[in-house]
Amino acid sequence: MLRFARLLSRSATRLEKNPLIHENGLYYGKFTKEEYEEARKFVTTQYEKLQQEIKGTHNVRENIGKMPQFPAQGPSRSVQNLSDFFSETIKTTGPVSLSAYMRQCLTHPDFGYYTTRDPLAAGGDFITSPEISSVFGEMIGMWLFSVWQAQGSPQKIQVVEFGPGRGTLIHDAMAVFNRFANVSVSIVLIEASPVLRKEQAKLLCPGVEQFEKVPTPENPAGFDSCLSKWGHRVMWVDTEKDVPSEVSYVVAHEFFDALPIKSFVRKEEGWRELLVDSADHRPALSGLESPAPADSTSDSTATDSSSSTSGLTATSDTTATSDTSTSDSGSTSNGPTDSLFLTTAPRETPSSAIPSVSPRFRDLPVGSRVEICPDAELYLSRIVELVKKGQNAGAALIIDYGLANDIPSNSLRGIYKHKFVSPFFSPGNVDLSVDVDFENLRLLAAPHVDVFGPTEQGDFLHELGIGVRFDQLIQRANSMANKESLYESYVRLTGKDENSMGKIYKFLALLPKNSTRPAGFGTD
Repeated sequence: MLRFARLLSRSATRLEKNPLIHENGLYYGKFTKEEYEEARKFVTTQYEKLQQEIKGTHNVRENIGKMPQFPAQGPSRSVQNLSDFFSETIKTTGPVSLSAYMRQCLTHPDFGYYTTRDPLAAGGDFITSPEISSVFGEMIGMWLFSVWQAQGSPQKIQVVEFGPGRGTLIHDAMAVFNRFANVSVSIVLIEASPVLRKEQAKLLCPGVEQFEKVPTPENPAGFDSCLSKWGHRVMWVDTEKDVPSEVSYVVAHEFFDALPIKSFVRKEEGWRELLVDSADHRPALSGLESPAPADSTSDSTATDSSSSTSGLTATSDTTATSDTSTSDSGSTSNGPTDSLFLTTAPRETPSSAIPSVSPRFRDLPVGSRVEICPDAELYLSRIVELVKKGQNAGAALIIDYGLANDIPSNSLRGIYKHKFVSPFFSPGNVDLSVDVDFENLRLLAAPHVDVFGPTEQGDFLHELGIGVRFDQLIQRANSMANKESLYESYVRLTGKDENSMGKIYKFLALLPKNSTRPAGFGTD
């Protein structure tokens, strides 16, 4: 007994003298408690940075004109355009992610495509379905009315549009909706650009010269607002987070295709991110692998999605296409004016974890390429929230081009003067676009709402009665030229060959659980 007491006494003495055992009884190994806490904070910070990298801090539609110039540009020469900006940035900090490249090209405050011009203006680089004929918007209005009526005609609703462009679609849709529905409705447009807000107001609120400020619980200072020609309140918000939580009918037309993507290739050692490098940069100094051809169409790719976009109201340009080629020296050439190319990161980047967590990519062979859009998942989650808020009322209609079932692998392209060009051709002067991963949107939304589609645009429009509507208009036309113009618009919107909008564009509908199948999506 005495011996045991002595052992206890010696153990207590060791505990008192050993700084590795804290007074709380925990053992911190070779660290003191303070050192351990510092290490824990460091690991936590790194983990949070990884999460932020996956989710993204900014998005293309948010903070237009206010985004920081990331990464910092080097001081070696004056920056006159985005080509200079990327050249200096890459020489200073090394290759940039594809998503960072896209964000700067589209929304750089001084040189970005969306911040320095109206891409939908006459003579612009592309034309969308609503601009081809007002009948397209009429069909969307009929769809909104049919869903609203099937849900019991709720008396207070909001119609929300993501990326409203010049306001043509929402104008034409609401003109039809208001003809049939007697309801208290507000219009919410998610638009950060002051220039485009004014264009939208000209259509929806003609004669209004100055916005009112309407406060909401989300923004007591108030959002820009005016009364529409139908007497409805129109409100502009900066981001999807600002949309009021009311019964919502959401439209997103050609919105997801402009969101920045990340691109990855599967190597023997795991997924590696594709980065944008410059010919002015010396890869030997950074340990980068030789450039990755951006036109890889080998059998090991997840899919060759470039073929699905050949008819997107643009034509191929033989001088600068969206594909790039590899020269004998191993560098990737993108046309006579380009010095940027894709290269493969030699090691894991924080984003390399993104494809690893999806079962869709788990069995893809070495050499496969995939495109992933983290921003799309964030936007979709907000759209799902809005649809669910109405419980048994509300809906969302997503309209875009892309693949119904496959994984996009090599779809990034530039659009310039109605032609497809390299995404690295004249940065900031070219619109950038990608195929939408409809299967990913469907899988993400299905646990929370009913998902219908994707269905092809031609099929959707015919179910809504576009043929009958064009027949009426053609019969009323007062000249053969007008009749031919109407027929050409009809064919352009509904054509079903591989290069037509009626085939390439897809419609995806989200409705509350246990909803009946909406018009435009076949029969049960």
